[in-house]
Amino acid sequence: MAKKTNILRKIFTNKTVVASIIFTLLLLIIFHICSIIPCPGVKVTGGLNNNDVSSMLNLLAGGGMNRMSIFSVGVGPYITAQIIIQLLSSDLIKPLARMNKNGERGKRKLEIITRVLALPFCVAQSYAVIALLLQTGNFEIFGSKNISELSAEKILILILIFTAGTYLALFIGDMISKRGVGNGITMLILTGIVSSFFADFSASFQYIKGMYAVTIENHDIIIALSIGLYIALFIIILIACIFTNDSVRKIPIQQTGQGLIEKTEDLPYLPIKLNSAGVIPVIFASSIMTIPSTIMQFLPNINSGKIFIEHYLQIQTPVGLTIYALLIIAFCFFYSYIQINPSQLAENFEKGGKFIPGVKSGADTEKHITKVLNRINWIGAPFLAIIAITPYLISMLSGIPSGLAIGGTGIIILVTGSIDFYSSIKSNAMASSYSIEKKKIDIKDDSKKDSFQLW
Repeated sequence: MAKKTNILRKIFTNKTVVASIIFTLLLLIIFHICSIIPCPGVKVTGGLNNNDVSSMLNLLAGGGMNRMSIFSVGVGPYITAQIIIQLLSSDLIKPLARMNKNGERGKRKLEIITRVLALPFCVAQSYAVIALLLQTGNFEIFGSKNISELSAEKILILILIFTAGTYLALFIGDMISKRGVGNGITMLILTGIVSSFFADFSASFQYIKGMYAVTIENHDIIIALSIGLYIALFIIILIACIFTNDSVRKIPIQQTGQGLIEKTEDLPYLPIKLNSAGVIPVIFASSIMTIPSTIMQFLPNINSGKIFIEHYLQIQTPVGLTIYALLIIAFCFFYSYIQINPSQLAENFEKGGKFIPGVKSGADTEKHITKVLNRINWIGAPFLAIIAITPYLISMLSGIPSGLAIGGTGIIILVTGSIDFYSSIKSNAMASSYSIEKKKIDIKDDSKKDSFQLW
C-alpha cells in the first residue's frame, strides 16, 4: 500500500506527467464532444439500433455512430489497413519485410503506406455506415430516410466528412501517443466505451425489469436478485480480465561473467505476459468481421452473396461467431510474435552477453522463448476469445441483446486500455524523475568543475 501511495505521489507531483495527463484528457474530451454532434444535414430522430453489426462498428468508431457525427467511421479502416500491412510485411512481400526490419525509418514508411491504404477502406465503410444508419429509420439525411433518395453529391459530401473524421481521429490518436499518455488509438476507443458505460448499465437494468414484470407477478425480489447476479458476474469477469492481463511468465536471465547465482529468484528475468498481445487481437478480429457487413451494404436485396454473408459471416450466427473466436486466437499468436520477436531477442541476448540458464545461446534460446510463448498463448488466447464471444452466446441462448449482455470486446478494451494507461503514466513518471535527477547530478558536477577551475 505504501508503495502504491509512493507511486501516486511521484505521478501527481511531477509537472511533466500531470501536463501529459491533462493534455490527453483535453484531447479525449474534444473527441467525445465532436462524436456527439451530428453532421450537417443530419437529423437524429431516435438512436442506434442495438444489433451486433452496428454495436461493433460503433465500438471501433469510439461511439461516433450514435449521433452520426464526423467520427461515425472512426479508426476502423485504419485498423483494417494495419492488419493487411502487418501480414504482408511478415516475409510475404520482401520490400515491406525489409522496411519492417529497417528500424524506425522503415516503420515510418510502413505507417505512411498503411494510412494511404486506409483511404479506400474508409470510403467503402463510409457508404456502408450511411446505408446502415438509414435502415434503422432513426436518422434523416437532408430530409431523406432512404439512401436511394439521396443524390450522388449528398452521399459524396457525407463520405468526405466521414473520411476527414477518420484522419482527424488518427491525428488525435497520434498526438496522444506522442505527447500524452497511453496508446492513442486504444484511448479513443476506450473513450466511447466509458462514455456509454452507465447508459448501457441503465438499459440492462431496464431490460431485466421489463422481462420479469411481464412474466412474474411478485417480481420485485426476482428483479433484485437478477440485477445483483448481473453485477456480480460483471465484477467476476472484470477481475478475471485484470488477473489475466497482469499474469506474467518469468524467464530467468543471467549475464556472462556475473558469477554463479544459485537461487533462480535472485536472477533478473524476461517477463512474458499471459496476454502479451493485449487488446489488439480483439480489435483486429472485430475490424475483420465488419468487412462482410460493409460489403453487404453494396449488394442488392436478392443476391446469393448477401444471403451467404447473412447466414454465415454475420457475428450473430454460429458460423460467424466461430470465425470471430478463431480470428482472435490467430491474431493472439500472430501479434504476440510481433511483440516479443523470439529471433530478435535471441540475437540481442547473444550480442549483450546474456543467456537463459540451461539453454544454449542463439537458435536454442529462440526455440526456448518460442516454446514458452506457444504454451502461454494456448492459455491466454482461448480465454480472450471466450470473454469476447460471451455476450453473443448469451444473446443466442436467452434472447437478451448482445449489447446488454455481460463480457465482450468492450470489457476487454476497458481493462487492457485502463491498465495500459496507468502503466504509461508510471513509466512517464519514472522517466521524467530520472531525467530530473540526472540534470541535478550534471549541475552539481558542473559546479564542482567551475569551483575547481576557480581555485
